[in-house]
Amino acid sequence: MGAQNTKQETGNQLRGAEAVVRREKFMGMGIMVKERIPKNYRIAALDARLRRERTRMEARLLHRAKLAGVGCPVVFFVDEFSIGMGKIGGKRPRMDARECAEAGRMLGKLHNAGIMHGDFTPANLISGKEGISAIDFGLGFLSQDVEDKAVDVLTMLKAIRGGEEAFLSGYCSEVGNAEKIRERIGEVKARARYS
Repeated sequence: MGAQNTKQETGNQLRGAEAVVRREKFMGMGIMVKERIPKNYRIAALDARLRRERTRMEARLLHRAKLAGVGCPVVFFVDEFSIGMGKIGGKRPRMDARECAEAGRMLGKLHNAGIMHGDFTPANLISGKEGISAIDFGLGFLSQDVEDKAVDVLTMLKAIRGGEEAFLSGYCSEVGNAEKIRERIGEVKARARYS
């Protein structure tokens, strides 16, 4: 749901800046439904178009991530502004060295498939019986640009403490042009630091 620091859990739903996620039943099984909420500050037609496009893009990214071998929710249906998806059991990872390396490999697989998560942090990972799964592709997009990959990697590096090398090692083990991406991470850091 993008803006992690604004999430609020109320009863059967989780409300974030961009969407509401609620538990529902679909064909007799429990699922999660993510619905993008209207933004009253936007022109209504523009708001509807943006929510519709982002909903479709997120569903496509989830499907592509599955095809790339990344653990993530299964998409059951897509409506105009909502996605029905499978539940992922587990909890937020501790991000020890093993989980950092696994998260790095996961992001590498996403990048190899041209998927930029947009908010790849521990808050959007779930550790369960089958390993780590990624959730909330709401800020994601498709790209093969080295800069976009570097920014995605840097987002996680800023969010973890102590597991950076394990994360980078896992990431580099999956990505062919890892050295270019590592160089660009340094450039992005330098720009951010002095801008």
